[in-house]
Amino acid sequence: MELRTLRSTVGAALVLLLVSSAASWTGQKPSKKAVQTQVPTVELVWPLPPAPPRIRWIGQIADFNDVRGRTQKKRSWIDRVAGDKSVDEPVVRLQRPYGIAVDSQGRIYVADGYLRAVFVFDVNSRQVATRGGSGRVVFGLPTGVALDERDRLFVSDSLNDTITCLSPDGKVLAQFGHNELGRPGGIAVDRKRQRLYVADAKAHRVAVFNTETFAFDRYVGSPSTPGVGEPGRFAAPTNVAVDPQGNLYVTDTWNHRVQIFDRRGRFLRAFGVHGTRPGSFVRPKGIALDSQGHIYVADAEFNNVQIFTPEGQPLLSIGRLGSDRGEFTLITGIFVDAQDRIYTTEQEGGRVQIFQFLSQAPAANPKEVSQRRK
Repeated sequence: MELRTLRSTVGAALVLLLVSSAASWTGQKPSKKAVQTQVPTVELVWPLPPAPPRIRWIGQIADFNDVRGRTQKKRSWIDRVAGDKSVDEPVVRLQRPYGIAVDSQGRIYVADGYLRAVFVFDVNSRQVATRGGSGRVVFGLPTGVALDERDRLFVSDSLNDTITCLSPDGKVLAQFGHNELGRPGGIAVDRKRQRLYVADAKAHRVAVFNTETFAFDRYVGSPSTPGVGEPGRFAAPTNVAVDPQGNLYVTDTWNHRVQIFDRRGRFLRAFGVHGTRPGSFVRPKGIALDSQGHIYVADAEFNNVQIFTPEGQPLLSIGRLGSDRGEFTLITGIFVDAQDRIYTTEQEGGRVQIFQFLSQAPAANPKEVSQRRK
C-alpha cells in the first residue's frame, strides 16, 4: 500500500485530547508553511478525508512555556518610569532531545544531550523539573530514557558509558554498566520480567540488565558487516522496544532494518531494506509499539515515522522534512504511551510532537490497557 502524508496547516499548541476510531491507512503530502503559535483551526490527521483518520496531531513542546503557560511579570511604576520593557519570563527551549518516555502519571521525560539533562514535563500541573546537572547526578550525554512499573527512571549516558537509575523524586539509586557497555543509546524496560535492554551502537549488540539487582544478565546479538544483514547480528543498533510478551524490537541502523527477538534473545524475524520505497529505511532510529502491536519506526534520513503491522508490512507514513506540525527535522526518538499517544523528538528541530493513534477497537478499560502495556 502506498505511504503518503497529509497536507499540514499552520499552528502549534499543546492540546491534549482523545478522539474516536478510524479505519483507512493512506494519506497525502503536507505543505511547508511557517509554524505560528496560535491554536490550529484545522485538524491535522492521517490519512486524508474522506478516509477515516488513524493518526491525529495533538500538540508539541518546544520551549518550556508550552508546558508552564505564557506568563508575564507585573511591572512596578519605577520599572515603567525607568523604561523597563521586559515583561516575559526567560524562555528555555529544548536543544537536542533524543530519548523520550512517559510515566504512570502522564509526565513526559525527555533526554537532551546538549543541555546534559533529562527534563520532566508535567502538563497537568504545568510544571517542569530537571534530572541531572546537579550534585545528585551529572550526565555527560544523556540519550535514552525508560521507566519501570514504580516510575523509577533509567537513563543511558553515551559519554560516560553508564546507566543511571533514579527514584521518582530524582534521587540516584544506582549507576551501572560501565564494564559492559561501549556507547549506550536507546533503552527499554520489560516491566513484567524486570529486564532493561540497552542498544549499544559501538559494541554492535544489545546489553540486558536486571532492573532489581542492576546486575548484567546477557548480550543479545553480535557485530556484523554493515549492509550484510545476517540474522541476529547488528551494525550500530540505536534503539529498542519491548512488547507485552517480552519480545525485543531493535533498530539495526546501518543494516537498515528492524530485528525482532523473543524474550530469551532468540532471533525471530526481521523486516526492512535500504531504499526509498515504502517499508525501506536509510537511518532507522526510534522504535515503539502501540496497544494493537503496530510498530512505529522513526527514520532520521526520511524525517518521517513509518507504521507497520506486527508482521512488518507497511501501513502508513507520517511526516517529512520541515518545521511545521507533523513535519520533522532530524527525528530520532519515539514513544507510545498506555493511551496510544505517540511522542517524537527532533535533534535539530528541538521539540517534542504529540500524536494520537485512533483505534478501530472499542475503547478499553484503562486498567486493562495499563496491565497490557506492562
